[in-house]
Amino acid sequence: MSMLSCRVLCLLAIVLCCVGVAHADPALPSQLVEEAKTLAEETSKLKVECDNAAKAARQAANEAFVFAHVTKTNLVTIAADPNEVEKTKSEGLKFIENTTKAAEEAERVRDETITSKDKAEEAIFLVFPDAVDDETVPEEIAPSMNAVKDAERAISTANDDIGAAKLHAEEVKNVLQQLDAAVAAAKEREKEKQVESQPQPQEQRNETSLPPTNATITNGTKRNDGSSSPALLRVPLLLLLLSVLSCMAVC
Repeated sequence: MSMLSCRVLCLLAIVLCCVGVAHADPALPSQLVEEAKTLAEETSKLKVECDNAAKAARQAANEAFVFAHVTKTNLVTIAADPNEVEKTKSEGLKFIENTTKAAEEAERVRDETITSKDKAEEAIFLVFPDAVDDETVPEEIAPSMNAVKDAERAISTANDDIGAAKLHAEEVKNVLQQLDAAVAAAKEREKEKQVESQPQPQEQRNETSLPPTNATITNGTKRNDGSSSPALLRVPLLLLLLSVLSCMAVC
């Protein structure tokens, strides 16, 4: 084979290699783009779940807030009625349970959304490391980037709603404690009223149960006893004397 032929074959081989590389390079970004899209779709689904869980937590928080406010406003009235006390306690415990569960569920979905969002974001920046805003993100990856940003907003809202749910659940706990204190105070006031009303009848009973005085004994028992009177002691002697005189007269 001539030198010219060898050179031609070498050039041809180089050209074929360059063409192969040129066709292979676009395949890698394409795979990354598809992976980013898949992760973004999962993130979008979780974003919806995160929104719903956050709304449920916010609703539970608002209901707990209203209950706590109304109960605190009418605390004294409720504390005076045992039936209302039990009813209020039962409702309060349900609000605490519902609000706590809603906050926990929102936290769970939020955490899953954060994980999925982070994975999608990493995939996007593997394709376009310099992507910082919508202007620099190519059209094929823009929907994935939008999904990430929507998820970030949902996560931020969920954090606020979860915080509100925890706060108002704690407020319900506090107002139930205040209700217990108000009930205890009402019972204490009732005891004090009973103690204050007892002295007057007690004094009356003391007056009626006083021991008899010397005057009472003299005016009562001694006056009714005939042996204590000197005049009455002389009556039998006079009768005896009259009997003797009568006998002597007969004789």
